[in-house]
Amino acid sequence: MFDEGNEVQFRDWLTLQLRSRRMSLRQLAHRSGVNVSTVSRIVRGERRPTLNTAVRLARVVRDSADESSASRFFGSLTAESLDPVREVERALRADGHLDDKDVRKIMQVYLRLRQVPPTGRLVAERDAG
Repeated sequence: MFDEGNEVQFRDWLTLQLRSRRMSLRQLAHRSGVNVSTVSRIVRGERRPTLNTAVRLARVVRDSADESSASRFFGSLTAESLDPVREVERALRADGHLDDKDVRKIMQVYLRLRQVPPTGRLVAERDAG
């Protein structure tokens, strides 16, 4: 277990690393095998990570930093990374002024707008507004 000072340092370090790598909590959870709700509670300071959990999270962050620039570039050119929805979410999560709740609200509006057909009255109203 972490003591309170180390917990705060780890949480701050992890938050900074996620922002600098534009990695979402979901991505970190998926890559580390730690439940996304656990990762979220750790980042918000609502839960202390066990040593095992902290090591798993840190290893994912470290491994993402160790990638060569070429493999990072070419590895990023997957169909998944070209998905505009993922790119929007990644950009929102990189913004230090937005918390998870803000990102969820913005993404809900964005996803609703994407469901509107590209032709018709709603598009004209949207373009006018």
